[in-house]
Amino acid sequence: MTYLYSKYNPETYCNRDLFAIVCKTKDLRPVWAHVNCGKWGVEYTPFLELCPTHCPLCESKLNYGIGKNNVGKTDSTTPSTDHKLPRNAGGTNDIANLWVICERCNRMKNNAIPEDAARLRNIARFLEESKLNTT
Repeated sequence: MTYLYSKYNPETYCNRDLFAIVCKTKDLRPVWAHVNCGKWGVEYTPFLELCPTHCPLCESKLNYGIGKNNVGKTDSTTPSTDHKLPRNAGGTNDIANLWVICERCNRMKNNAIPEDAARLRNIARFLEESKLNTT
């Protein structure tokens, strides 16, 4: 279960509206999306829709906590915005080119392009095997 800081704190919840949403839903994705959509210059609502509960590559449960909710994160639970087509290969910050994966998968993916699909499958296989070996 995700730890939720129970008092309104602007460094944790950004504004009272987001605090109310988190109190009602117990979901920290709206706050994380609010903070990060500005970094990429994209609209909030479509960006929030990109925020899965689990990493689409390794299926690790993502922890969207920031501020005082930023507790117990690891590389495999920290959400990270990634460019499907890297900017150095012609990708843009367009919402269609962004997705949210865990920090570990983002680092392993690095600047892979769609032609690197075999490499990405190997990364996913490696991560799955690593997950099995730790349980």
